[in-house]
Amino acid sequence: MRRVAIVIGMAIGGVGIWLLTKVHSVNATCTATVSIFTGKGVNPNCENVAAFYFLGFALTILGLIILTLALVSMAKRDRYERRSRRKSISNIRRNEPQKLRDVA
Repeated sequence: MRRVAIVIGMAIGGVGIWLLTKVHSVNATCTATVSIFTGKGVNPNCENVAAFYFLGFALTILGLIILTLALVSMAKRDRYERRSRRKSISNIRRNEPQKLRDVA
């Protein structure tokens, strides 16, 4: 399940980066047309570009968050499994002398 979350996070981040690179060239033309002194506003085409730009950033950040949560979850599980293995080994070492005495 965690590996599936990693793949989904990378896919979402990839789509976000793709949107950012696709819209970046159009965004440069929209920022050049807006000026405080000339009184030109933002046309609907530039609003769409801004919306896709925001969507690209949001998807990239969401992908990074999903990827981070999956990796942290994997690290916690690995640490938990290591700890339980250590406990079982230490129990065997503690109980071994008692079992040898019982046999003898």
